[in-house]
Amino acid sequence: MSKYHKTHREKLKKPSNFSAQHLLISKRLIHDMIDLARIRSTDTVLDIGAGTGALTFPLAEKAARVLAIEADPAFVDKLLGKMKDSSNILVKQSDFLEIPLPRNPFAVVANIPYSITTPIMGKLLECPGLPLQRAVLLVEMGAAKRFTAVPIQDPRILSWRMQYDIRLVRTVSPRHFAPPPQVDSAILTIHRRKKPLIAASHQPKFTALAAYGLRDARLPLFAALSGVFTPPQMAKLVKVLRVDRELPVGRLNEEQWGTVFHTMLQHVPANRWPKLRKGAGSKSKKRKRL
Repeated sequence: MSKYHKTHREKLKKPSNFSAQHLLISKRLIHDMIDLARIRSTDTVLDIGAGTGALTFPLAEKAARVLAIEADPAFVDKLLGKMKDSSNILVKQSDFLEIPLPRNPFAVVANIPYSITTPIMGKLLECPGLPLQRAVLLVEMGAAKRFTAVPIQDPRILSWRMQYDIRLVRTVSPRHFAPPPQVDSAILTIHRRKKPLIAASHQPKFTALAAYGLRDARLPLFAALSGVFTPPQMAKLVKVLRVDRELPVGRLNEEQWGTVFHTMLQHVPANRWPKLRKGAGSKSKKRKRL
């Protein structure tokens, strides 16, 4: 068990430390996030880090079902005390990283815990078979910039973006929270692509190619991929991409990476395809579902 999970489980048994929580207090921002999510009356929505229900209860007015996930027992008590006749809300006291996710299509609208932003994103986005349709998240600004960076130089994030469109919508100042954090936040939107740039069944192969090609994002394209494409194949690839062979591989966009991948599948023998390191694809294995 990881150090994080041990610590987090211990916290479930202790009284909450409200001063460590940055609760969303802006009704206007809550309204804007729900509008961005385009919640329908048939939707199942997850509120990760539900706190005292600032998003949970407005979501319940629009969605068929809201799953409010909160680790802090004091906040869980507050949520349960406010529920009254909200029969479409299910409150779950749990570590989000350990719970099963819905089997059927779902959305997420949440002010997520900033300390575990990347693990949360990984759980939501690394398994293409997971039926996540869209998400509107409040995240720390630095994280939002990493997830939406252009050009893309992180192979993990690149892999997510082949399946999902991830956008930084706007900056959110600390005054929208109580107590206010020391940094700006951002609204991040995530939408499943109607036409993914690679098939879900090819995700492990693409992840291996991305990790190999972006081991050093500063390398020229021909050097970064020389172990995969032969010189003649590389000459044809750069013509298809309409780029110079000296272009830093980290400058390729999602569509260009899709072209690189499909060219590899069509013209490169499988024994030259990059391989995932043992255990590297474990997070993409089939997860337990609700």
